[in-house]
Formats: sequence, C-alpha cells, structure tokens
Amino acid sequence: MFLLALTNGLVIGIIYALAALGVSLVVGIMNVVNFAHGELYILAGYFSYHFANTLGMNYLVAMMLSVGLVFIFGMIIEVLLIRKTYGDDLYSLILTFILSIVLQNAYLLVFGPYPNKPPNWVKGATNVLGQFYYGNQRLAACGAGLVVIAIVYLMLKKTWFGRMLRATSQDREIAELNGVNTTALNMLSFGLGCALAAAAGVILSPIFPVTPTGGMAVALTAFVVVVLGGMGSFWGCVVGGLVIGLVENFGAAFISSGYRHVFGFIILIFVLLVRPAGLFGNREI
Repeated sequence: MFLLALTNGLVIGIIYALAALGVSLVVGIMNVVNFAHGELYILAGYFSYHFANTLGMNYLVAMMLSVGLVFIFGMIIEVLLIRKTYGDDLYSLILTFILSIVLQNAYLLVFGPYPNKPPNWVKGATNVLGQFYYGNQRLAACGAGLVVIAIVYLMLKKTWFGRMLRATSQDREIAELNGVNTTALNMLSFGLGCALAAAAGVILSPIFPVTPTGGMAVALTAFVVVVLGGMGSFWGCVVGGLVIGLVENFGAAFISSGYRHVFGFIILIFVLLVRPAGLFGNREI
C-alpha cells in the first residue's frame, strides 16, 4: 500500500507541477490570476479526444496540435480580454472567473455532459519491485510530464526568451528600458501559461477523462501548488506539486479517499503559518 501510494503521488505530483507552472508564469510576468486555467486544461483534453478518436490522428500529433491550438487561444484571450484589465488586478480576476463559467457551459453545449477519454498511448502494466502491477499509461504520463518540465526549465534558463521573461518578472520598467517589448511578451507569456495547462490536459486525460466542469478541481489544485511553493518560483511549483500529490495519495490510502483534496489544503495552511511566502518564497520564474 505504501509503495503504491508513493508511486501514485509521484505521478500525479508531476502533472500538478506542470499545471501549476502555467499559473506561476502568468502571475510572475503579468500579475494576473487566471481562473479559467482549468478550463483550458479541459479544452486540450477535448481537442485530443476528438482529434484522435473522431479524426483518427496519431495520438502524438493530436497532443501537439491540441497544445498548439490552446496556445493560440490563450494569446487571443490576452489580446481581446486580459490586455484591457492591466492596472486593475481585481477586474482581471473577475473577468477570468466569468470566462471560466462561459467555457464550462460552452463545453456542456458542444461536447455534452459525458466524460471523454482519449486513447491510451501504451497498454499493459509493469511489475513494480515485485509488489504490484502499475499501468504503463501512468508511467508514460509521468515521463511526458518530466520531459515538458525539463523543456520549460531549459527555455527559461538557456534562451533569450527565457531571459526576457525572468527580467520582466524581476523589474518590468528596467526590462522595458533595455528594449523588451512587454506587450508582446505578455501575449506570449499568457499563451505559454495556457499551453502548459493544455500539456497537463493531454497528458492526464487518457487517465482521468475530461468533463465540462472538471477544470475547477485542476485550477484549485494548481493555485494551491503555486501558493505552497512560492509565487513565481519554478522549483516551488515542482516541489509543491510533488508535495500535494504525495500528501493527497497517502491521505487517501491510509486515512480516507473521501477527503483526498482536503489534505493538500491542510498542508498549505500549515506551511503558510510557518512560511507565509511559501516554500520557495522568492518572486522569480
């Protein structure tokens, strides 16, 4: 039981970290809390399902196309909606909350109320240390999540675009004085944040089918991870995602599965009492 809970916690924790990176990026660069983050996760899952099942695309092509479309959709949202709210954080929060509700109802109208599950990438199960069999799809999802997180890390640390993101996060005015087009950077940052939610969606939807209202739990967990790890911190998202994933799964295994999502909030409250800025309380990407 312990080993199974540990494995589940690590797998889910990696996906939590991936989803939270999108929230952290948008908060760190734009100081915008995107309440529709979970709905973009769900949208990518729907795209992946219909590209693979309805159109018969290769699952890898379907995943990449889904993430790309959500990236473009995110940039359109920033240009048409978010850009008008700069300087009024409360307005942007209310606007994204309304967008979340609109998208939920749009999914219900277009896709229906029933769960949709893209096909598995791999089949079968692997014997873990001779103790139990664990689904290969979950292991593949964990590997894919690690790859995406590594790509994001290299992008942030080793590219000019990443340097511009980090510079803008630290001091927007100085970045502008050094020639950074922060308007275009905001658009790309918001699109990238949405794309990271989409990546989590296409990776996890073959395990947990998507539903019109399923994004709310994803968004809440992502916010918890970001606050737990520290606003704007890359490693805070990674460590926070793993902590929440492990706590939820150990709590479900040894206490009660009915309180699965409560355990994460308990840990969050405890950490904030000790470290109000989070585990990695430096405001940097």
